[in-house]
Amino acid sequence: MANSDLSKLKILFIYDYFKRELDAFDDNNGVSVNELIAYLEEKLGYVFERKSIYADISRINEYVSKTCEVDGADSWISVEGKKYHKNQIRGEISVDEARLLVDAINTTEFVDSNLNKKIIEMFPKYFDENYRSRALVPHDSKMSQRKIIWLNIIRGAIERKECLKITYGYKLGNELAEKSEKSISPMALDWRNSCYYIIAIDNVAAAKLLKEGKSIESALKHYRYDRVANVDFDLKQKYVDFPTKRAHEAAIKRFIEVSVSSYSGGIPIALPLTIMGENRKMVLQAYNAFASRIGQVPNIDDTKLDKGRLDLIFKTTDVPTLYTGLFELATFEGISIGIGNETVRQKYAEYLKRATGGLSEIAKD
Repeated sequence: MANSDLSKLKILFIYDYFKRELDAFDDNNGVSVNELIAYLEEKLGYVFERKSIYADISRINEYVSKTCEVDGADSWISVEGKKYHKNQIRGEISVDEARLLVDAINTTEFVDSNLNKKIIEMFPKYFDENYRSRALVPHDSKMSQRKIIWLNIIRGAIERKECLKITYGYKLGNELAEKSEKSISPMALDWRNSCYYIIAIDNVAAAKLLKEGKSIESALKHYRYDRVANVDFDLKQKYVDFPTKRAHEAAIKRFIEVSVSSYSGGIPIALPLTIMGENRKMVLQAYNAFASRIGQVPNIDDTKLDKGRLDLIFKTTDVPTLYTGLFELATFEGISIGIGNETVRQKYAEYLKRATGGLSEIAKD
């Protein structure tokens, strides 16, 4: 029997059993030799001798030791009493990591739900019936297969440094209005506010800057993916990039850090801002809402927080979304703000004047 086809298959089925059916992160999860014999009889229709099982486990351990690194144990498969257990291979996905992936896929529209099924099939022991009954409710809508394909085109264009033509518009219900075609040199994908953003050079703006002998950094733009109506290659346009890899990476890093201005181009400024309220908790509530809009704030002075004051400095640019964020911050009950930049303060005052003037017109109507 040693040289038969069944015997050759047996070791593969044993390896597959330990890989798929046992959980290295559960000390109580094990299998006896009798259970393995029953499993093999079910799969191959033959009752194998115990000593052949022992020999195959030894060979599997030898193979794993030569191809992987086992954490905290001498071998991948070990025995305690009458049960064999699987130990963790370094880099192996844990039960928590696998479930986090499935939860993330369930709750975003940007990932094909079929990927969920594939992960569950890869790690069936991580997803028993008890887990599935308490899992997150799937997202109501999923991204179309066409838009998933476009994402892959964008990723490929970033890797190969190829220009793209995108049709870009404004959301109006479930449709896109005022669409226009843009030629871009894509450089990265960002994920914010439960949506992908394409970080790219606007090729038209870059051409003008290069003609004037200026840096192309201000031509970096953010394009929100759910406002993209079509993606195609721009074969007539040459890819525009920074002169060195280091300059490329530094520009992308600066662009992402300037969180409010990431949705538009512009020269970044450091804006001092003071948030004042009746008490510590009130100020923190307002700050956390504002921080979720602008991202990480590198400079924070909380020495006066117990007195209801928080001072911070963050990078931004002079764009409409800045004044929208400041307005939302100031609408928190009991909160007032101080702006440490005269230009921004004057423009914010003009923004408030237009906003309150608009409210007056609405009241008259």
